[in-house]
Amino acid sequence: MRDKNLRIMVEVSLLVAAAVLLSLLKLFRMPQGGSVSLEMVPIFILAFRHGGKMGMLGGALLGFAKLLISPFVIHPVQLLLDYPVPYMAVGAAGFGLMRQKRLLGVAAGSLLRYLIHVAAGVVFFAEYAPEGTPVLLYSLGYNASYLVPEAVLVGVIILLLSKRSDLFVPDYR
Repeated sequence: MRDKNLRIMVEVSLLVAAAVLLSLLKLFRMPQGGSVSLEMVPIFILAFRHGGKMGMLGGALLGFAKLLISPFVIHPVQLLLDYPVPYMAVGAAGFGLMRQKRLLGVAAGSLLRYLIHVAAGVVFFAEYAPEGTPVLLYSLGYNASYLVPEAVLVGVIILLLSKRSDLFVPDYR
């Protein structure tokens, strides 16, 4: 049991480190924050291998690491809504049916992250909305402009990785 727990801790550490590195390789960057990267792939792998609790832990750790690397904080609640909470939500893909139906898990985890970023945008970044544009509509569109392409790309990668049946099943012989 102790050996199993150690192996899980090592996997969490390695996958979070991989997610941090992937977050630094941005395929596209938005002007007021947000980018398309592959950072969610290791968090989804963690969630599918070890379940929602470990996935959410890994996601929260990724969020805190991103906060340390490039912080933009205007309020303590905004810190939570832009860093640990949305990535923690990605890890929720490891719960229930989503763990077996990986594309459903990617869609659900990405949607949860999106909704949390939208909430942060509405509450804390309303001044960026063009005059006459409802803040909610602006935040929905702005966040979708980078999170939808990222979710699709990550979904394709998870689908391709799913061809390797051993990747998502922990082996503790």
